[in-house]
Amino acid sequence: MKKNLLFITCVLFVLVTRAQVLFNEVYTDPAAGSNEFFELYNTSTSSSPISLDDYTIVVYFENSKDDRGFYVMDLPNLSIGPKGFFVGASDLPFDYQGVKNSTAADFSWNSSAFTSNNGYVKEWRLQPNNTYAEVSLPSNFNDFFFRRLGAGGTYSIFLYNKGVLAESLIFGTGGATAVLPAIINMPPLFVDMTASSPDFTIDFSTYGSIKIETVMQDAGNDNGYYRVGDGYCGGWTKSDNQGQHNPHVSNGYVDGYGGTISVTAVITRGTALTGSQITYNVISAPSSSFPVTLDLYRDEPTLTRLEANDIYVASNTETVVTDGPFTTPFTPYDANMLVVVKSSIGCIDKVMFIPNLSVLPVKLIYFQGNRDNEKVRLQWNVAQNESSDRFEIEKSYDGKTFTTTGLMLSTTTTGSETYSFSETGNNKEKIFYRLKMIDKSQRVEYSRIIVFQPKLIAEKNLTIINNPAHDRLTISFESAVDQNIDVKVYDLLGKLRMVQPMNLYQGSNLLNLSLPSSLSPSMYIVEVANKTERYSAQFIKQ
Repeated sequence: MKKNLLFITCVLFVLVTRAQVLFNEVYTDPAAGSNEFFELYNTSTSSSPISLDDYTIVVYFENSKDDRGFYVMDLPNLSIGPKGFFVGASDLPFDYQGVKNSTAADFSWNSSAFTSNNGYVKEWRLQPNNTYAEVSLPSNFNDFFFRRLGAGGTYSIFLYNKGVLAESLIFGTGGATAVLPAIINMPPLFVDMTASSPDFTIDFSTYGSIKIETVMQDAGNDNGYYRVGDGYCGGWTKSDNQGQHNPHVSNGYVDGYGGTISVTAVITRGTALTGSQITYNVISAPSSSFPVTLDLYRDEPTLTRLEANDIYVASNTETVVTDGPFTTPFTPYDANMLVVVKSSIGCIDKVMFIPNLSVLPVKLIYFQGNRDNEKVRLQWNVAQNESSDRFEIEKSYDGKTFTTTGLMLSTTTTGSETYSFSETGNNKEKIFYRLKMIDKSQRVEYSRIIVFQPKLIAEKNLTIINNPAHDRLTISFESAVDQNIDVKVYDLLGKLRMVQPMNLYQGSNLLNLSLPSSLSPSMYIVEVANKTERYSAQFIKQ
Protein backbone atom coordinates (compact mmCIF):
# COMPACT_ATOMS: atom_id res chain seq x y z
CA MET A 1 0.00 0.00 0.00
CA LYS A 2 1.43 3.34 -1.02
CA LYS A 3 0.39 5.32 2.05
CA ASN A 4 -2.36 6.04 4.49
CA LEU A 5 -5.27 8.23 3.54
CA LEU A 6 -5.76 11.26 5.76
CA PHE A 7 -9.38 11.88 6.67
CA ILE A 8 -10.04 15.35 8.08
CA THR A 9 -13.37 16.41 9.52
CA CYS A 10 -14.91 19.78 8.84
CA VAL A 11 -14.32 20.86 12.44
CA LEU A 12 -10.61 20.15 12.29
CA PHE A 13 -10.19 21.80 8.96
CA VAL A 14 -11.09 25.30 10.08
CA LEU A 15 -8.08 25.20 12.39
CA VAL A 16 -4.90 26.65 10.95
CA THR A 17 -1.65 24.98 12.02
CA ARG A 18 0.90 27.04 13.86
CA ALA A 19 3.07 26.77 10.80
CA GLN A 20 6.83 26.86 10.75
CA VAL A 21 7.05 27.38 6.98
CA LEU A 22 5.25 30.37 5.43
CA PHE A 23 5.13 32.27 2.17
CA ASN A 24 7.57 35.19 2.08
CA GLU A 25 7.20 36.32 -1.56
CA VAL A 26 4.90 35.54 -4.47
CA TYR A 27 5.82 36.83 -7.94
CA THR A 28 2.35 36.56 -9.47
CA ASP A 29 2.56 38.78 -12.56
CA PRO A 30 5.76 38.34 -14.56
CA ALA A 31 6.35 40.56 -17.56
CA ALA A 32 6.70 38.97 -20.99
CA GLY A 33 9.62 36.54 -20.96
CA SER A 34 9.82 36.41 -17.15
CA ASN A 35 8.91 33.56 -14.81
CA GLU A 36 6.61 33.14 -11.84
CA PHE A 37 8.24 32.21 -8.54
CA PHE A 38 7.43 31.91 -4.85
CA GLU A 39 9.59 32.00 -1.74
CA LEU A 40 8.97 30.21 1.56
CA TYR A 41 10.56 31.15 4.90
CA ASN A 42 11.24 28.83 7.85
CA THR A 43 10.40 30.33 11.27
CA SER A 44 11.09 27.05 13.07
CA THR A 45 13.17 26.81 16.25
CA SER A 46 14.62 23.51 15.07
CA SER A 47 18.30 23.39 14.19
CA SER A 48 17.53 20.79 11.52
CA PRO A 49 16.11 21.49 8.05
CA ILE A 50 12.39 20.85 7.45
CA SER A 51 11.36 18.54 4.61
CA LEU A 52 8.86 20.10 2.21
CA ASP A 53 7.66 16.73 0.92
CA ASP A 54 4.45 17.04 2.99
CA TYR A 55 3.67 20.62 1.87
CA THR A 56 1.10 21.43 -0.80
CA ILE A 57 0.10 24.70 -2.52
CA VAL A 58 -3.46 25.11 -3.83
CA VAL A 59 -4.48 28.09 -6.00
CA TYR A 60 -8.03 28.92 -7.14
CA PHE A 61 -8.60 29.82 -10.80
CA GLU A 62 -11.72 31.19 -12.46
CA ASN A 63 -12.15 32.25 -16.07
CA SER A 64 -15.93 32.19 -15.91
CA LYS A 65 -18.72 30.60 -13.91
CA ASP A 66 -18.34 27.46 -16.00
CA ASP A 67 -14.53 27.40 -16.11
CA ARG A 68 -13.03 27.26 -12.65
CA GLY A 69 -11.16 24.98 -10.32
CA PHE A 70 -7.79 24.60 -8.61
CA TYR A 71 -4.12 24.26 -9.43
CA VAL A 72 -2.42 21.89 -6.97
CA MET A 73 1.35 21.75 -6.42
CA ASP A 74 2.79 18.90 -4.38
CA LEU A 75 6.17 20.29 -3.32
CA PRO A 76 9.26 18.18 -3.98
CA ASN A 77 11.23 16.15 -1.45
CA LEU A 78 13.64 18.98 -0.71
CA SER A 79 14.34 20.80 2.57
CA ILE A 80 14.46 24.32 3.99
CA GLY A 81 16.94 25.27 6.72
CA PRO A 82 16.14 27.07 9.98
CA LYS A 83 15.51 30.78 9.39
CA GLY A 84 16.18 29.99 5.73
CA PHE A 85 14.51 30.42 2.34
CA PHE A 86 13.13 28.04 -0.28
CA VAL A 87 12.27 29.18 -3.81
CA GLY A 88 10.30 27.49 -6.59
CA ALA A 89 10.09 28.94 -10.12
CA SER A 90 8.61 28.03 -13.48
CA ASP A 91 12.09 27.70 -14.97
CA LEU A 92 15.71 27.38 -13.83
CA PRO A 93 17.56 29.60 -14.46
CA PHE A 94 14.68 32.08 -14.42
CA ASP A 95 13.98 35.76 -15.14
CA TYR A 96 12.13 38.24 -12.92
CA GLN A 97 11.78 42.04 -12.58
CA GLY A 98 14.64 42.80 -14.95
CA VAL A 99 16.92 40.08 -13.53
CA LYS A 100 18.07 37.57 -16.15
CA ASN A 101 19.20 33.96 -15.70
CA SER A 102 18.87 33.87 -11.93
CA THR A 103 19.81 30.60 -10.25
CA ALA A 104 18.23 31.61 -6.91
CA ALA A 105 15.63 28.83 -7.03
CA ASP A 106 15.65 25.37 -5.47
CA PHE A 107 13.58 23.80 -8.24
CA SER A 108 11.55 24.45 -11.40
CA TRP A 109 8.06 22.97 -11.48
CA ASN A 110 8.45 22.39 -15.23
CA SER A 111 11.57 20.20 -14.91
CA SER A 112 11.87 16.42 -14.86
CA ALA A 113 13.85 16.72 -11.61
CA PHE A 114 10.72 18.15 -10.00
CA THR A 115 8.60 15.07 -10.71
CA SER A 116 11.42 12.68 -9.87
CA ASN A 117 11.61 14.32 -6.41
CA ASN A 118 7.95 13.50 -5.55
CA GLY A 119 6.59 16.79 -6.90
CA TYR A 120 3.82 17.60 -9.37
CA VAL A 121 1.51 20.37 -10.64
CA LYS A 122 -2.05 19.42 -11.62
CA GLU A 123 -5.14 21.26 -12.77
CA TRP A 124 -8.50 20.13 -11.39
CA ARG A 125 -11.41 21.71 -13.28
CA LEU A 126 -14.99 21.75 -11.98
CA GLN A 127 -17.43 19.67 -14.05
CA PRO A 128 -21.19 20.17 -14.61
CA ASN A 129 -21.92 17.25 -12.26
CA ASN A 130 -20.12 19.09 -9.44
CA THR A 131 -17.02 16.89 -9.51
CA TYR A 132 -13.47 17.60 -10.69
CA ALA A 133 -11.62 16.33 -13.72
CA GLU A 134 -7.87 16.58 -14.23
CA VAL A 135 -6.92 18.69 -17.26
CA SER A 136 -3.52 18.54 -18.94
CA LEU A 137 -1.34 21.59 -18.40
CA PRO A 138 0.71 23.20 -21.16
CA SER A 139 4.46 22.66 -21.23
CA ASN A 140 6.49 25.38 -19.48
CA PHE A 141 3.44 26.24 -17.38
CA ASN A 142 3.84 29.85 -16.18
CA ASP A 143 0.38 30.70 -14.82
CA PHE A 144 0.19 28.76 -11.56
CA PHE A 145 -0.67 31.97 -9.63
CA PHE A 146 -3.75 32.62 -11.72
CA ARG A 147 -5.02 36.19 -12.14
CA ARG A 148 -8.75 35.96 -11.48
CA LEU A 149 -10.94 38.66 -13.03
CA GLY A 150 -14.02 40.08 -11.35
CA ALA A 151 -14.97 41.36 -7.92
CA GLY A 152 -13.21 40.13 -4.82
CA GLY A 153 -9.75 38.66 -4.41
CA THR A 154 -7.61 38.42 -7.53
CA TYR A 155 -5.41 35.66 -6.07
CA SER A 156 -6.46 33.03 -3.53
CA ILE A 157 -3.53 30.88 -2.36
CA PHE A 158 -3.55 28.15 0.30
CA LEU A 159 -0.58 26.31 1.86
CA TYR A 160 -1.02 22.90 3.54
CA ASN A 161 1.25 20.78 5.72
CA LYS A 162 0.23 17.11 5.82
CA GLY A 163 -3.22 18.14 4.68
CA VAL A 164 -3.75 20.73 7.43
CA LEU A 165 -4.18 24.37 6.39
CA ALA A 166 -1.03 26.32 7.31
CA GLU A 167 -1.58 29.68 5.58
CA SER A 168 -4.21 31.50 3.50
CA LEU A 169 -3.39 34.46 1.25
CA ILE A 170 -5.82 36.72 -0.61
CA PHE A 171 -4.21 39.34 -2.83
CA GLY A 172 -5.56 41.83 -5.35
CA THR A 173 -8.30 44.34 -5.91
CA GLY A 174 -11.86 44.06 -4.73
CA GLY A 175 -11.39 44.51 -1.00
CA ALA A 176 -11.82 40.82 -0.12
CA THR A 177 -11.10 40.22 3.57
CA ALA A 178 -12.41 36.66 3.64
CA VAL A 179 -12.39 33.63 1.40
CA LEU A 180 -14.54 34.15 -1.70
CA PRO A 181 -18.06 32.65 -1.55
CA ALA A 182 -17.32 30.99 -4.90
CA ILE A 183 -14.53 28.98 -3.22
CA ILE A 184 -16.62 28.14 -0.16
CA ASN A 185 -19.30 26.75 -2.47
CA MET A 186 -16.86 24.53 -4.38
CA PRO A 187 -17.18 20.76 -3.78
CA PRO A 188 -14.54 19.00 -1.64
CA LEU A 189 -11.21 18.50 -3.41
CA PHE A 190 -9.27 15.25 -3.01
CA VAL A 191 -5.47 15.72 -3.10
CA ASP A 192 -3.47 12.64 -4.04
CA MET A 193 0.03 13.10 -2.59
CA THR A 194 3.14 11.31 -3.82
CA ALA A 195 5.33 8.82 -1.94
CA SER A 196 4.60 8.50 1.81
CA SER A 197 2.89 11.91 2.23
CA PRO A 198 -0.72 11.46 3.38
CA ASP A 199 -3.54 12.07 0.90
CA PHE A 200 -6.22 14.47 2.10
CA THR A 201 -9.54 16.05 1.17
CA ILE A 202 -10.21 19.80 1.41
CA ASP A 203 -13.69 20.78 2.60
CA PHE A 204 -14.04 24.38 1.39
CA SER A 205 -17.45 24.79 3.04
CA THR A 206 -15.62 25.39 6.36
CA TYR A 207 -13.45 28.22 5.00
CA GLY A 208 -15.77 31.12 5.80
CA SER A 209 -14.02 31.86 9.11
CA ILE A 210 -10.38 30.91 8.54
CA LYS A 211 -7.60 33.40 9.22
CA ILE A 212 -6.16 35.08 6.14
CA GLU A 213 -3.41 37.53 5.22
CA THR A 214 -4.28 40.02 2.52
CA VAL A 215 -3.16 42.93 0.35
CA MET A 216 -5.99 44.86 -1.31
CA GLN A 217 -3.99 46.06 -4.29
CA ASP A 218 -3.60 44.77 -7.81
CA ALA A 219 -0.07 43.57 -8.59
CA GLY A 220 -0.09 45.29 -11.98
CA ASN A 221 2.57 44.30 -14.51
CA ASP A 222 5.94 42.71 -13.67
CA ASN A 223 5.12 42.69 -9.96
CA GLY A 224 3.79 40.58 -7.12
CA TYR A 225 3.67 40.59 -3.31
CA TYR A 226 6.26 40.27 -0.55
CA ARG A 227 6.65 40.62 3.22
CA VAL A 228 8.57 43.71 4.35
CA GLY A 229 10.25 41.54 7.02
CA ASP A 230 10.97 37.83 6.83
CA GLY A 231 7.97 35.97 8.26
CA TYR A 232 6.41 39.25 9.52
CA CYS A 233 2.72 38.94 10.48
CA GLY A 234 0.56 41.13 8.27
CA GLY A 235 3.69 42.53 6.66
CA TRP A 236 2.59 41.87 3.09
CA THR A 237 2.75 44.65 0.52
CA LYS A 238 2.60 44.99 -3.25
CA SER A 239 5.85 45.32 -5.18
CA ASP A 240 5.84 48.31 -7.49
CA ASN A 241 9.34 48.56 -8.94
CA GLN A 242 12.29 46.45 -9.91
CA GLY A 243 14.47 45.12 -7.15
CA GLN A 244 11.78 44.65 -4.51
CA HIS A 245 11.68 40.90 -5.16
CA ASN A 246 14.79 39.17 -3.82
CA PRO A 247 14.54 35.37 -3.98
CA HIS A 248 16.78 33.65 -1.41
CA VAL A 249 17.70 37.04 0.12
CA SER A 250 16.25 38.59 3.27
CA ASN A 251 13.41 41.05 2.73
CA GLY A 252 14.33 42.79 5.98
CA TYR A 253 14.36 42.00 9.68
CA VAL A 254 11.42 42.16 12.06
CA ASP A 255 12.11 44.49 15.01
CA GLY A 256 10.51 44.87 18.42
CA TYR A 257 8.47 48.01 17.73
CA GLY A 258 5.78 46.88 15.32
CA GLY A 259 3.17 44.17 15.56
CA THR A 260 0.06 43.92 17.72
CA ILE A 261 1.22 41.69 20.59
CA SER A 262 2.66 43.44 23.66
CA VAL A 263 5.37 41.53 25.53
CA THR A 264 7.58 42.37 28.48
CA ALA A 265 11.00 40.79 29.05
CA VAL A 266 13.78 41.41 31.56
CA ILE A 267 17.07 39.67 32.32
CA THR A 268 18.18 39.01 35.88
CA ARG A 269 21.94 38.88 35.56
CA GLY A 270 23.77 36.22 37.54
CA THR A 271 27.37 35.04 37.56
CA ALA A 272 29.53 32.75 35.44
CA LEU A 273 28.85 30.03 37.99
CA THR A 274 25.08 30.41 38.36
CA GLY A 275 24.10 31.68 34.91
CA SER A 276 21.38 34.27 34.36
CA GLN A 277 17.64 34.09 33.76
CA ILE A 278 15.10 35.90 31.61
CA THR A 279 11.46 36.52 32.56
CA TYR A 280 9.01 37.22 29.74
CA ASN A 281 5.25 37.54 29.34
CA VAL A 282 2.46 38.53 26.94
CA ILE A 283 0.61 41.45 28.53
CA SER A 284 -1.91 42.18 25.76
CA ALA A 285 -2.80 40.91 22.29
CA PRO A 286 -5.79 40.59 19.95
CA SER A 287 -7.74 37.41 20.70
CA SER A 288 -7.11 36.17 17.16
CA SER A 289 -3.35 36.11 17.90
CA PHE A 290 -3.64 33.30 20.45
CA PRO A 291 -2.08 30.90 21.02
CA VAL A 292 1.05 33.11 21.10
CA THR A 293 4.44 31.39 21.04
CA LEU A 294 7.49 33.01 22.64
CA ASP A 295 10.76 31.62 21.26
CA LEU A 296 14.02 32.47 23.04
CA TYR A 297 17.34 32.75 21.22
CA ARG A 298 20.83 33.68 22.30
CA ASP A 299 21.88 36.54 20.02
CA GLU A 300 25.08 35.20 18.44
CA PRO A 301 26.79 37.39 17.44
CA THR A 302 25.00 40.37 18.96
CA LEU A 303 23.26 41.92 15.96
CA THR A 304 19.92 42.67 17.73
CA ARG A 305 18.01 40.70 15.06
CA LEU A 306 17.03 37.11 14.26
CA GLU A 307 19.51 35.38 11.99
CA ALA A 308 20.66 31.86 11.17
CA ASN A 309 23.54 31.94 13.69
CA ASP A 310 21.32 32.71 16.70
CA ILE A 311 21.11 29.81 19.15
CA TYR A 312 17.70 28.53 20.19
CA VAL A 313 17.17 28.26 23.98
CA ALA A 314 13.51 27.56 24.77
CA SER A 315 9.86 28.17 23.83
CA ASN A 316 6.69 28.81 25.80
CA THR A 317 3.11 29.27 24.62
CA GLU A 318 0.30 31.41 26.03
CA THR A 319 -3.17 30.27 24.99
CA VAL A 320 -4.64 33.19 26.97
CA VAL A 321 -2.98 36.35 28.24
CA THR A 322 -2.96 35.10 31.85
CA ASP A 323 -0.77 32.04 31.12
CA GLY A 324 2.53 33.84 31.76
CA PRO A 325 4.98 35.00 32.92
CA PHE A 326 7.72 32.44 32.20
CA THR A 327 11.27 32.36 33.53
CA THR A 328 14.07 30.56 31.68
CA PRO A 329 17.71 30.17 32.84
CA PHE A 330 20.51 30.52 30.30
CA THR A 331 24.27 30.55 29.90
CA PRO A 332 26.66 32.18 29.44
CA TYR A 333 25.52 34.59 32.10
CA ASP A 334 26.40 37.71 30.06
CA ALA A 335 24.65 36.70 26.81
CA ASN A 336 22.17 39.03 25.13
CA MET A 337 18.81 37.47 24.28
CA LEU A 338 16.12 37.64 21.59
CA VAL A 339 12.42 37.01 22.24
CA VAL A 340 10.69 36.01 18.99
CA VAL A 341 6.93 36.55 19.31
CA LYS A 342 4.81 34.42 16.95
CA SER A 343 1.05 34.53 16.45
CA SER A 344 -1.34 31.62 16.02
CA ILE A 345 -0.46 31.03 12.35
CA GLY A 346 3.26 30.92 13.06
CA CYS A 347 4.19 34.30 11.56
CA ILE A 348 6.48 36.66 13.50
CA ASP A 349 4.76 39.57 15.26
CA LYS A 350 7.99 41.06 16.63
CA VAL A 351 11.58 40.21 17.56
CA MET A 352 12.64 41.84 20.85
CA PHE A 353 16.32 42.37 21.64
CA ILE A 354 16.89 42.07 25.39
CA PRO A 355 20.32 43.42 26.41
CA ASN A 356 22.10 41.78 29.33
CA LEU A 357 23.42 44.64 31.40
CA SER A 358 25.18 44.74 34.75
CA VAL A 359 23.34 46.04 37.80
CA LEU A 360 24.32 49.46 39.09
CA PRO A 361 24.16 50.67 42.67
CA VAL A 362 22.51 53.77 41.17
CA LYS A 363 18.75 53.10 41.28
CA LEU A 364 16.55 54.77 38.67
CA ILE A 365 13.22 55.73 40.24
CA TYR A 366 11.60 57.10 37.09
CA PHE A 367 12.45 58.32 33.60
CA GLN A 368 9.75 60.38 31.91
CA GLY A 369 9.34 63.17 29.41
CA ASN A 370 7.06 65.25 27.26
CA ARG A 371 7.09 66.90 23.84
CA ASP A 372 5.33 70.16 23.08
CA ASN A 373 5.61 71.10 19.42
CA GLU A 374 9.37 70.99 18.78
CA LYS A 375 10.44 71.11 22.44
CA VAL A 376 11.35 67.82 24.16
CA ARG A 377 11.81 67.72 27.94
CA LEU A 378 13.13 64.69 29.81
CA GLN A 379 13.23 64.20 33.56
CA TRP A 380 14.55 61.40 35.75
CA ASN A 381 15.02 60.68 39.41
CA VAL A 382 17.62 58.38 41.00
CA ALA A 383 18.29 57.02 44.45
CA GLN A 384 21.88 56.58 45.74
CA ASN A 385 22.93 59.52 43.60
CA GLU A 386 26.37 59.54 45.27
CA SER A 387 27.24 56.40 43.29
CA SER A 388 26.59 58.03 39.90
CA ASP A 389 29.24 59.67 37.73
CA ARG A 390 27.34 60.96 34.70
CA PHE A 391 24.29 60.49 32.52
CA GLU A 392 24.24 60.36 28.74
CA ILE A 393 20.97 61.06 26.95
CA GLU A 394 20.70 58.91 23.82
CA LYS A 395 18.31 59.43 20.91
CA SER A 396 17.18 57.27 17.98
CA TYR A 397 14.79 57.60 15.05
CA ASP A 398 14.39 53.85 14.45
CA GLY A 399 14.59 52.44 17.97
CA LYS A 400 17.77 50.52 17.11
CA THR A 401 20.64 52.91 16.45
CA PHE A 402 21.12 55.38 19.32
CA THR A 403 23.46 58.38 19.40
CA THR A 404 24.35 60.65 22.31
CA THR A 405 22.41 63.89 22.21
CA GLY A 406 23.29 65.22 25.68
CA LEU A 407 25.59 64.73 28.67
CA MET A 408 24.93 65.58 32.32
CA LEU A 409 27.45 65.18 35.15
CA SER A 410 26.23 63.87 38.47
CA THR A 411 25.65 66.34 41.28
CA THR A 412 27.20 65.94 44.72
CA THR A 413 23.82 65.28 46.33
CA THR A 414 23.62 62.20 48.55
CA GLY A 415 20.50 60.05 48.26
CA SER A 416 17.70 61.07 45.90
CA GLU A 417 18.29 63.53 43.06
CA THR A 418 16.21 64.74 40.10
CA TYR A 419 17.69 65.68 36.72
CA SER A 420 16.18 67.26 33.62
CA PHE A 421 17.23 67.75 30.01
CA SER A 422 15.60 69.52 27.06
CA GLU A 423 16.22 69.97 23.36
CA THR A 424 14.38 70.89 20.18
CA GLY A 425 13.22 68.18 17.79
CA ASN A 426 11.04 67.74 14.72
CA ASN A 427 7.53 67.07 16.00
CA LYS A 428 6.61 65.26 12.79
CA GLU A 429 9.03 62.41 13.52
CA LYS A 430 8.87 59.45 15.87
CA ILE A 431 11.72 59.82 18.39
CA PHE A 432 13.10 57.27 20.87
CA TYR A 433 15.05 58.27 24.00
CA ARG A 434 16.95 56.25 26.58
CA LEU A 435 19.19 57.14 29.49
CA LYS A 436 22.72 55.76 29.73
CA MET A 437 23.80 55.79 33.40
CA ILE A 438 27.49 55.46 34.31
CA ASP A 439 28.53 54.94 37.93
CA LYS A 440 31.81 55.95 39.52
CA SER A 441 33.40 52.59 38.67
CA GLN A 442 32.41 53.21 35.01
CA ARG A 443 29.82 50.46 34.91
CA VAL A 444 26.96 51.16 32.50
CA GLU A 445 23.19 50.64 32.77
CA TYR A 446 20.40 51.75 30.47
CA SER A 447 16.90 52.96 31.26
CA ARG A 448 13.82 51.76 29.46
CA ILE A 449 13.14 53.44 26.10
CA ILE A 450 10.46 56.12 25.90
CA VAL A 451 8.90 57.00 22.56
CA PHE A 452 7.36 60.24 21.36
CA GLN A 453 4.93 59.74 18.49
CA PRO A 454 4.53 62.31 15.69
CA LYS A 455 2.21 65.14 16.58
CA LEU A 456 -0.61 63.89 14.38
CA ILE A 457 -0.91 60.61 16.27
CA ALA A 458 0.00 61.72 19.81
CA GLU A 459 -2.18 60.23 22.53
CA LYS A 460 -4.95 62.46 23.92
CA ASN A 461 -5.73 62.90 27.62
CA LEU A 462 -5.01 59.80 29.75
CA THR A 463 -3.87 56.51 28.20
CA ILE A 464 -2.38 53.49 29.98
CA ILE A 465 0.59 52.08 28.09
CA ASN A 466 1.13 48.76 29.94
CA ASN A 467 -2.09 47.07 30.96
CA PRO A 468 -1.92 44.72 32.85
CA ALA A 469 0.86 46.25 34.97
CA HIS A 470 3.28 44.56 37.35
CA ASP A 471 5.55 46.65 39.58
CA ARG A 472 5.39 49.77 37.40
CA LEU A 473 2.63 51.67 35.61
CA THR A 474 3.31 53.74 32.49
CA ILE A 475 0.74 56.30 31.33
CA SER A 476 0.53 58.91 28.62
CA PHE A 477 -1.11 62.26 29.35
CA GLU A 478 -1.78 65.24 27.09
CA SER A 479 -1.50 68.48 29.07
CA ALA A 480 -2.70 71.84 27.78
CA VAL A 481 -0.29 73.80 30.02
CA ASP A 482 2.72 73.38 32.30
CA GLN A 483 1.27 72.31 35.64
CA ASN A 484 1.69 70.36 38.87
CA ILE A 485 -0.65 67.40 39.25
CA ASP A 486 -1.27 64.43 41.51
CA VAL A 487 -1.39 60.91 40.14
CA LYS A 488 -3.64 58.83 42.40
CA VAL A 489 -4.48 55.13 42.46
CA TYR A 490 -7.80 53.93 43.95
CA ASP A 491 -9.15 50.44 44.50
CA LEU A 492 -12.65 49.54 43.26
CA LEU A 493 -14.12 50.48 46.67
CA GLY A 494 -12.87 54.03 46.21
CA LYS A 495 -10.08 53.79 48.77
CA LEU A 496 -7.00 55.87 47.96
CA ARG A 497 -4.05 53.47 47.75
CA MET A 498 -1.30 55.69 46.33
CA VAL A 499 -0.58 59.32 45.47
CA GLN A 500 2.40 60.68 43.52
CA PRO A 501 2.93 64.41 42.77
CA MET A 502 4.22 65.05 39.24
CA ASN A 503 5.32 68.00 37.12
CA LEU A 504 3.66 68.09 33.70
CA TYR A 505 4.57 70.21 30.73
CA GLN A 506 2.45 71.45 27.88
CA GLY A 507 2.08 68.69 25.30
CA SER A 508 2.41 64.92 25.50
CA ASN A 509 3.84 63.49 28.75
CA LEU A 510 4.96 59.94 29.51
CA LEU A 511 4.80 59.12 33.24
CA ASN A 512 6.33 56.01 34.82
CA LEU A 513 5.22 55.13 38.34
CA SER A 514 6.42 52.51 40.81
CA LEU A 515 3.46 50.59 42.22
CA PRO A 516 3.69 49.74 45.93
CA SER A 517 4.04 46.07 46.85
CA SER A 518 0.97 46.48 49.07
CA LEU A 519 -1.23 46.52 45.96
CA SER A 520 -2.47 42.96 45.57
CA PRO A 521 -3.37 41.62 42.10
CA SER A 522 -6.69 43.24 41.21
CA MET A 523 -8.29 46.02 39.16
CA TYR A 524 -7.54 49.64 40.11
CA ILE A 525 -8.30 53.15 38.90
CA VAL A 526 -5.55 55.64 38.12
CA GLU A 527 -6.50 59.31 38.24
CA VAL A 528 -4.62 62.39 37.00
CA ALA A 529 -6.02 65.50 38.65
CA ASN A 530 -5.32 69.20 39.15
CA LYS A 531 -7.50 71.81 40.83
CA THR A 532 -10.09 71.91 38.04
CA GLU A 533 -9.81 68.71 35.95
CA ARG A 534 -9.76 64.96 36.53
CA TYR A 535 -9.01 62.13 34.11
CA SER A 536 -9.14 58.45 35.04
CA ALA A 537 -8.69 54.98 33.56
CA GLN A 538 -8.81 51.42 34.85
CA PHE A 539 -5.87 49.03 34.90
CA ILE A 540 -5.10 45.56 36.19
CA LYS A 541 -2.17 44.86 38.50
CA GLN A 542 -0.82 41.33 38.16
